[in-house]
This record gives sequence, C-alpha cells and structure tokens, in this order.
Amino acid sequence: MKKLNFIFFVLLGSFFIACQSESPDRFFGKVVLNTNHIADFSPADFGRRLEQETVEYPNIPSSKKSGNEAQQIVSIKIQSIEKAIQDIKHIRVSDDDAKALKEQSIKLFEKVLPVYQREYTAYAKLCDAKGSITEKQKLLHKIEEEYMPEVNILFDSLYTMGKTYAEKHQLNVKWGN
Repeated sequence: MKKLNFIFFVLLGSFFIACQSESPDRFFGKVVLNTNHIADFSPADFGRRLEQETVEYPNIPSSKKSGNEAQQIVSIKIQSIEKAIQDIKHIRVSDDDAKALKEQSIKLFEKVLPVYQREYTAYAKLCDAKGSITEKQKLLHKIEEEYMPEVNILFDSLYTMGKTYAEKHQLNVKWGN
C-alpha cells in the first residue's frame, strides 16, 4: 500500500509540474531564440546555401554529390520548423504578454513553413538537378516579392515583443544589430 501511495504522489507531482507554465527563460528560448532556425529565410541567404550544397569540384573526389543534398537541407529545415511549431503550441502561458508572444511566434513559423514546403523544395530540386538559372531565379524572386515583406514584419514584431518580454522578466539577452 505504501508503494501505491508513493507512486500516486509521484504521478500527481509530475502532473502538476507538467501543467505549470515554462520559466520565462525557457519560454523565451522556445518562442524567440528558436527563430534562429529560420533566420536565413531570405532568398539571398537560403538560396545561396542550397546552391553551394550542390557544387562539385573536378579535382576533389570527396566533393562528388549524390544529387539530393539541397533537398535534404530543405527537408531538415521543414522538420525543424514543424517541431518548433508543435513545441510552441504546447507551451502553457500565464499572462497576456506571453500569450501574444507565443501567437506571434507561431504565426511567423506557420508563414514560412509552406514556402519551404513549396518554393524552396522546388528550388532545391532544381539545384540538385543543375536546373535552369532562369527557373531558379524565378522561384527566388517569387519568395522575395510575395513572402519576404510579411515575414520581415513578423520577425520585427516578434523581436520587438521579445525585447519587451525579456526586459519585463529581466532576461540577460544580447541583441544583435
């Protein structure tokens, strides 16, 4: 009987811990710092990275590519974004500031996810297949024109809210330029 009581209290304690909100530091890490996964979203940055992954050098056998390197990078990026969204959605928040920050972070991740799934996946396939420069430029231009303005606004808003949250909770955060 004592063993059952002990197990009951351990389970009950685990339940209460699971129901509590994240610490401000952990919360901030998940909803703001986690956006580092998508900091290279711009076509200039991510497009260049994908292109570089497919470069082979004639005199360097180890640079030989298998033909799906860029697609693998996009696939990993998609998986990390999906995981970030799920992790953020499962965070319990205790105040309106945290709720707004959480919603803004989800909005940002959900805005970029379909772009990685469609445009960047198509771009990666072109890179891996050594496709037409014109087709690749068309995809990058589409991302730049159709998605970057709103993504930049979402990033800026999230970071502004994040700075306020960090100050309110006295988090030691160093903001880059």
